[in-house]
Amino acid sequence: MDLLAFAKNIADRVEAQSARAKVPVAVCVIDIHGNTILKHRMSGAPTFSIEISERKAYTSALVGLRTADLFPLVQPGQELFPLMGLSGGRFCSMGGGAPLTSEGQVVAGVGVSGGTVEQDVSILESALQEAVRPALAATS
Repeated sequence: MDLLAFAKNIADRVEAQSARAKVPVAVCVIDIHGNTILKHRMSGAPTFSIEISERKAYTSALVGLRTADLFPLVQPGQELFPLMGLSGGRFCSMGGGAPLTSEGQVVAGVGVSGGTVEQDVSILESALQEAVRPALAATS
């Protein structure tokens, strides 16, 4: 599997959705070992968005969940509350991250940042809907 080609495809689709929404964003794809495959920040996206997109991608790749689905699980009193303090703060539970799978296995995570959490989630979900392929797809 060519993960870089797929990451480029996802980034192109995120950028297209971002342009439609008129919300410039950063997108990052990280493999399950925590290695960056791709980082891209559109012109006009906040400078900090690249770091946040990286944290969202890292979290989705290593935890195997959408960051929006992780958010309620890491609140005070919840079983996964300590997770946010692990890895030197690299985990992020803001919506806008999703794991990517191939043949039922998580192979990477993608993160989008630059708008509100709702905008990031909407842009990512729209891009993933367009980018689904039989060999590599976003998990539901």
